[in-house]
Amino acid sequence: MGFEFCPTLENLYRTREAVGRSGKPFHLTSGLSTVNNLLTIRQIMVEIRPERTMEIGMACGGSTLTFAATHRDLHNQPSRQHVAVDGFQCSGFDDVGRLKLEEAGLSEYVEVCEQLSALALPQMVREGLKFQLVYVDGSHRFEDVFCDFYFVRDLMPVGGYVLFDDSSDREVAKVVRFIRRNLSDCFEPIPISRYRGQTAARRLKYAVAEALCKTQLTIFQKVKNGDRPGKRKLQSF
Repeated sequence: MGFEFCPTLENLYRTREAVGRSGKPFHLTSGLSTVNNLLTIRQIMVEIRPERTMEIGMACGGSTLTFAATHRDLHNQPSRQHVAVDGFQCSGFDDVGRLKLEEAGLSEYVEVCEQLSALALPQMVREGLKFQLVYVDGSHRFEDVFCDFYFVRDLMPVGGYVLFDDSSDREVAKVVRFIRRNLSDCFEPIPISRYRGQTAARRLKYAVAEALCKTQLTIFQKVKNGDRPGKRKLQSF
Protein backbone atom coordinates (compact mmCIF):
# COMPACT_ATOMS: atom_id res chain seq x y z
CA MET A 1 0.00 0.00 0.00
CA GLY A 2 2.95 2.31 0.56
CA PHE A 3 2.17 3.51 4.11
CA GLU A 4 5.14 1.87 5.83
CA PHE A 5 6.12 5.31 7.13
CA CYS A 6 3.08 5.32 9.46
CA PRO A 7 1.75 2.01 10.86
CA THR A 8 -1.36 3.71 12.24
CA LEU A 9 -2.22 4.96 8.76
CA GLU A 10 -1.49 1.54 7.27
CA ASN A 11 -3.83 -0.11 9.75
CA LEU A 12 -6.58 2.47 9.17
CA TYR A 13 -6.58 1.79 5.43
CA ARG A 14 -6.20 -1.96 5.78
CA THR A 15 -9.11 -2.40 8.19
CA ARG A 16 -11.26 0.56 7.11
CA GLU A 17 -12.45 0.77 10.71
CA ALA A 18 -11.98 3.24 13.54
CA VAL A 19 -13.47 4.01 16.94
CA GLY A 20 -14.24 7.51 18.22
CA ARG A 21 -13.54 8.92 21.65
CA SER A 22 -16.97 7.92 22.98
CA GLY A 23 -16.64 4.41 21.53
CA LYS A 24 -18.64 5.15 18.41
CA PRO A 25 -17.57 2.81 15.58
CA PHE A 26 -16.76 4.06 12.09
CA HIS A 27 -16.87 1.69 9.13
CA LEU A 28 -15.01 3.60 6.45
CA THR A 29 -16.39 2.29 3.17
CA SER A 30 -15.96 5.84 1.86
CA GLY A 31 -14.78 9.22 3.10
CA LEU A 32 -11.04 8.55 3.16
CA SER A 33 -8.66 10.17 0.70
CA THR A 34 -7.37 7.74 -1.89
CA VAL A 35 -4.05 6.01 -1.36
CA ASN A 36 -2.72 7.74 -4.49
CA ASN A 37 -3.67 11.15 -3.10
CA LEU A 38 -1.84 10.55 0.16
CA LEU A 39 1.28 9.25 -1.56
CA THR A 40 1.21 12.30 -3.83
CA ILE A 41 1.00 14.61 -0.81
CA ARG A 42 3.99 12.84 0.69
CA GLN A 43 6.01 13.09 -2.53
CA ILE A 44 5.33 16.81 -2.84
CA MET A 45 6.32 17.37 0.78
CA VAL A 46 9.59 15.49 0.31
CA GLU A 47 10.23 17.56 -2.82
CA ILE A 48 9.49 21.05 -1.48
CA ARG A 49 10.09 20.51 2.26
CA PRO A 50 7.35 22.89 3.43
CA GLU A 51 7.65 24.69 6.74
CA ARG A 52 3.87 24.82 7.26
CA THR A 53 1.01 22.87 5.71
CA MET A 54 -2.77 22.92 5.97
CA GLU A 55 -5.72 20.73 5.09
CA ILE A 56 -9.40 21.60 4.97
CA GLY A 57 -11.34 18.54 6.10
CA MET A 58 -9.75 16.20 8.64
CA ALA A 59 -12.47 13.56 9.13
CA CYS A 60 -10.88 10.28 10.29
CA GLY A 61 -7.34 11.53 9.89
CA GLY A 62 -5.89 9.77 6.85
CA SER A 63 -4.41 12.88 5.26
CA THR A 64 -3.58 14.36 8.67
CA LEU A 65 -1.45 11.34 9.54
CA THR A 66 0.30 11.65 6.18
CA PHE A 67 1.15 15.30 6.70
CA ALA A 68 2.28 14.83 10.30
CA ALA A 69 4.37 11.71 9.65
CA THR A 70 6.09 13.37 6.70
CA HIS A 71 6.95 16.47 8.75
CA ARG A 72 8.48 14.06 11.28
CA ASP A 73 10.41 12.22 8.57
CA LEU A 74 11.76 15.50 7.22
CA HIS A 75 13.32 15.95 10.68
CA ASN A 76 11.14 18.93 11.55
CA GLN A 77 10.74 19.49 15.27
CA PRO A 78 7.06 19.20 16.28
CA SER A 79 5.58 22.71 16.49
CA ARG A 80 1.97 22.32 15.32
CA GLN A 81 3.22 23.12 11.81
CA HIS A 82 0.32 21.33 10.17
CA VAL A 83 -3.15 22.85 10.58
CA ALA A 84 -6.23 20.65 10.11
CA VAL A 85 -9.41 22.70 9.70
CA ASP A 86 -12.54 20.70 10.51
CA GLY A 87 -15.57 22.17 12.21
CA PHE A 88 -17.05 18.70 12.69
CA GLN A 89 -14.11 16.77 14.17
CA CYS A 90 -15.90 16.29 17.50
CA SER A 91 -19.56 16.62 16.59
CA GLY A 92 -19.44 14.59 13.39
CA PHE A 93 -16.41 12.33 13.74
CA ASP A 94 -16.29 11.81 17.51
CA ASP A 95 -12.66 13.01 17.60
CA VAL A 96 -11.45 9.94 15.71
CA GLY A 97 -8.88 11.94 13.73
CA ARG A 98 -7.30 13.25 16.94
CA LEU A 99 -7.29 9.74 18.41
CA LYS A 100 -5.39 8.43 15.40
CA LEU A 101 -2.79 11.16 15.83
CA GLU A 102 -2.43 10.24 19.51
CA GLU A 103 -2.08 6.57 18.61
CA ALA A 104 0.66 7.40 16.12
CA GLY A 105 2.47 9.76 18.53
CA LEU A 106 2.08 12.64 16.08
CA SER A 107 -0.26 15.02 17.93
CA GLU A 108 2.39 17.69 18.51
CA TYR A 109 2.80 18.18 14.76
CA VAL A 110 -0.84 19.15 14.28
CA GLU A 111 -3.10 22.00 15.32
CA VAL A 112 -6.75 21.05 14.92
CA CYS A 113 -8.93 24.07 14.15
CA GLU A 114 -12.53 23.19 14.95
CA GLN A 115 -14.21 25.89 12.94
CA LEU A 116 -15.87 26.08 9.57
CA SER A 117 -13.22 26.97 7.01
CA ALA A 118 -15.22 30.05 5.93
CA LEU A 119 -14.66 31.42 9.45
CA ALA A 120 -11.17 30.07 10.16
CA LEU A 121 -9.37 31.04 6.94
CA PRO A 122 -10.10 34.80 7.04
CA GLN A 123 -8.65 34.92 10.57
CA MET A 124 -5.50 33.19 9.32
CA VAL A 125 -5.21 35.78 6.55
CA ARG A 126 -5.49 38.57 9.15
CA GLU A 127 -2.74 36.89 11.17
CA GLY A 128 -0.47 36.79 8.13
CA LEU A 129 -0.03 33.01 8.19
CA LYS A 130 1.49 31.25 5.18
CA PHE A 131 1.33 27.61 4.12
CA GLN A 132 3.50 26.11 1.41
CA LEU A 133 1.11 23.21 0.78
CA VAL A 134 -2.69 23.21 1.18
CA TYR A 135 -5.02 20.23 0.64
CA VAL A 136 -8.66 21.22 0.00
CA ASP A 137 -10.91 18.31 0.96
CA GLY A 138 -13.75 19.73 3.04
CA SER A 139 -17.26 20.43 1.84
CA HIS A 140 -17.62 19.62 -1.85
CA ARG A 141 -20.31 22.23 -2.45
CA PHE A 142 -19.26 24.80 -5.04
CA GLU A 143 -19.69 27.83 -2.80
CA ASP A 144 -17.64 26.26 0.00
CA VAL A 145 -14.78 25.12 -2.25
CA PHE A 146 -14.72 28.51 -3.95
CA CYS A 147 -14.64 30.27 -0.58
CA ASP A 148 -11.79 27.99 0.55
CA PHE A 149 -9.76 28.86 -2.54
CA TYR A 150 -10.53 32.58 -2.25
CA PHE A 151 -8.72 32.71 1.08
CA VAL A 152 -6.16 29.99 0.41
CA ARG A 153 -4.65 32.00 -2.45
CA ASP A 154 -3.71 34.68 0.11
CA LEU A 155 -2.43 32.10 2.58
CA MET A 156 0.12 30.72 0.10
CA PRO A 157 3.51 32.20 -0.75
CA VAL A 158 4.73 32.19 -4.33
CA GLY A 159 5.92 28.64 -5.04
CA GLY A 160 3.26 27.06 -2.83
CA TYR A 161 0.97 24.23 -3.91
CA VAL A 162 -2.79 23.86 -3.55
CA LEU A 163 -4.36 20.43 -4.10
CA PHE A 164 -8.06 19.85 -4.75
CA ASP A 165 -9.41 16.39 -3.86
CA ASP A 166 -12.34 14.93 -5.84
CA SER A 167 -11.66 17.45 -8.58
CA SER A 168 -13.80 15.51 -11.07
CA ASP A 169 -16.81 16.10 -8.80
CA ARG A 170 -19.16 18.45 -10.66
CA GLU A 171 -19.07 21.28 -8.11
CA VAL A 172 -15.36 21.03 -7.28
CA ALA A 173 -14.64 20.95 -11.03
CA LYS A 174 -16.31 24.35 -11.41
CA VAL A 175 -13.74 25.89 -9.08
CA VAL A 176 -10.89 24.15 -10.89
CA ARG A 177 -12.17 25.47 -14.24
CA PHE A 178 -12.47 28.98 -12.80
CA ILE A 179 -8.81 28.91 -11.77
CA ARG A 180 -7.68 27.54 -15.13
CA ARG A 181 -9.68 30.08 -17.13
CA ASN A 182 -9.31 33.21 -15.03
CA LEU A 183 -6.23 32.94 -12.83
CA SER A 184 -3.74 31.12 -15.05
CA ASP A 185 -1.28 34.03 -14.70
CA CYS A 186 -0.94 33.26 -10.99
CA PHE A 187 -1.74 29.55 -10.64
CA GLU A 188 -0.02 27.05 -12.90
CA PRO A 189 -1.47 23.53 -13.20
CA ILE A 190 0.99 20.78 -12.27
CA PRO A 191 0.54 17.50 -14.18
CA ILE A 192 -0.49 14.68 -11.87
CA SER A 193 1.66 12.32 -13.96
CA ARG A 194 4.68 14.06 -12.45
CA TYR A 195 3.91 12.13 -9.26
CA ARG A 196 2.12 9.06 -10.60
CA GLY A 197 3.42 8.41 -14.12
CA GLN A 198 6.08 5.81 -13.45
CA THR A 199 5.60 4.28 -16.94
CA ALA A 200 4.80 5.71 -20.37
CA ALA A 201 1.39 4.02 -20.26
CA ARG A 202 0.51 5.58 -16.91
CA ARG A 203 1.72 9.02 -18.05
CA LEU A 204 -0.53 8.74 -21.10
CA LYS A 205 -3.45 7.62 -18.94
CA TYR A 206 -3.11 10.63 -16.67
CA ALA A 207 -2.55 13.02 -19.58
CA VAL A 208 -5.85 11.90 -21.11
CA ALA A 209 -7.64 12.13 -17.73
CA GLU A 210 -6.31 15.66 -17.19
CA ALA A 211 -7.38 16.74 -20.68
CA LEU A 212 -10.89 15.51 -19.87
CA CYS A 213 -10.82 17.01 -16.34
CA LYS A 214 -11.37 13.53 -14.88
CA THR A 215 -8.54 13.27 -12.37
CA GLN A 216 -9.21 12.57 -8.70
CA LEU A 217 -6.67 15.20 -7.67
CA THR A 218 -5.83 18.53 -9.29
CA ILE A 219 -2.66 20.43 -8.36
CA PHE A 220 -1.82 24.10 -8.87
CA GLN A 221 1.37 25.94 -8.01
CA LYS A 222 1.21 29.62 -7.21
CA VAL A 223 3.71 31.28 -9.54
CA LYS A 224 3.08 34.92 -8.67
CA ASN A 225 0.96 37.18 -6.51
CA GLY A 226 -1.94 38.96 -8.13
CA ASP A 227 -5.56 38.75 -9.11
CA ARG A 228 -7.67 38.73 -12.23
CA PRO A 229 -7.14 42.14 -13.88
CA GLY A 230 -10.25 44.27 -13.43
CA LYS A 231 -10.69 44.87 -17.16
CA ARG A 232 -10.36 41.22 -18.12
CA LYS A 233 -13.69 39.59 -18.89
CA LEU A 234 -14.57 36.75 -16.54
CA GLN A 235 -14.52 33.43 -18.39
CA SER A 236 -17.46 31.10 -17.78
CA PHE A 237 -16.98 28.10 -15.53
